[in-house]
Amino acid sequence: MDDRSNIMKMEYKTQQKKEHLLTPDQAASLLQYIELRLQYHTCKHNHRFTQEWLEQNMDFMKHNDVLDELENMEGYCDCAVLLNCYEDYEL
Repeated sequence: MDDRSNIMKMEYKTQQKKEHLLTPDQAASLLQYIELRLQYHTCKHNHRFTQEWLEQNMDFMKHNDVLDELENMEGYCDCAVLLNCYEDYEL
């Protein structure tokens, strides 16, 4: 690749990065929490474990915003959050 292609690729990646409500550390913690719970319990196709994590780690006023953001990333339930969310954080 030439320098121009590299610059264009870097600019594209920068544009694709999004600001999320959760920091990378918070997102990693959420995903680890869900993964651990799903080792012992099946996904009920809701946000049961996500909501538990939110209650323990986030201000109540942000819960709905975080859930909305997860659904925008196709995280419609706990297993989908684990599979689809925060891919751009490279966790």
